[in-house]
Amino acid sequence: MSDIVNTPKQFDHLPYAGVLPRLLSLIYDALIIAGLWMVYGFLAMLLVSTFGGLQCQPEYIDYTPCVGGPLYQLGLLLVTAGYFFWSWRVAGQTIGMRAWRLMVANRNGVQLSWYQCFIRALVGPVSLGCLGLGFFWGYFRADRASWHDLASDSEVRQLPKKKKAKKL
Repeated sequence: MSDIVNTPKQFDHLPYAGVLPRLLSLIYDALIIAGLWMVYGFLAMLLVSTFGGLQCQPEYIDYTPCVGGPLYQLGLLLVTAGYFFWSWRVAGQTIGMRAWRLMVANRNGVQLSWYQCFIRALVGPVSLGCLGLGFFWGYFRADRASWHDLASDSEVRQLPKKKKAKKL
């Protein structure tokens, strides 16, 4: 977890994260994911062109055999899930969540289990895909919980601002 929150009791005293910071952090994370997808795409194209006899048709602008197959799309899914799983499980924060000072943990203030990360990753896109209804659900709850928080038994809290060191 973060250096700001060292014990579960400290996590309980933090305010619940609002809907807007959560959506804004998701935009940051989408930019990170886009970068990871580019790196993955480069490595996949390099691998396929080296070992697989690349069958793209650049003269027809048809790159479907290179980047449109189910194996490639599975790789994109794994890269995306890996980013979120690793961030939630290890640090309790994605890069976007760090920028907006958000932290996710289970209801006891302890890091998420792999199972909770999996459930959160499954329900999160549904929350967003229903025109954001799963996120906006938090406006009607005292704990600001979205659908994926409820399904994974987790909470997102707002971390305090770090105090700046005094200059001499």
